[in-house]
Amino acid sequence: METIPVITAEEVKLWCRVETDDEDSTFDLLIRSAQEQAEAYTGLILIPETCPQGIKAAIAVFVADLYRNREGQTVGEKTFHRLLNPYRLGVL
Repeated sequence: METIPVITAEEVKLWCRVETDDEDSTFDLLIRSAQEQAEAYTGLILIPETCPQGIKAAIAVFVADLYRNREGQTVGEKTFHRLLNPYRLGVL
């Protein structure tokens, strides 16, 4: 099943303050990866029309972190999970 992005590359580039289109394919890859992580963590299947803003923000934070820290020294994972925690299924 193909992942339909809940946030666009343009939205994430605004978050990252990136003004060129040179790395749009990189942003698309990172968005899909972050969204898949968000779905796995929450247990939800995300669709653009009903995706909460908190989840979109979590994806943007995670993509920005992955984009800026390509060597794998990410720091945004804690914020990513904190933003997603209210949406986790089956968690008290």
